[in-house]
Amino acid sequence: MHVKITTSGSRRYVQLVESYRDDAGKVKKRTVATLGRLDQVDSQLNAVIQGLIAANTE
Repeated sequence: MHVKITTSGSRRYVQLVESYRDDAGKVKKRTVATLGRLDQVDSQLNAVIQGLIAANTE
């Protein structure tokens, strides 16, 4: 899983995305959860996002 920042209009959103393989073996991605607007991320959610980012870089 990884954290992805997407844009819709002028707003940016934080999403939790996972990669998987379909029945044919092709790599696909799906959004597991939208965590909220980037400009409205509070300190608790920010800690979760930073933890996920750190886990993906190890």
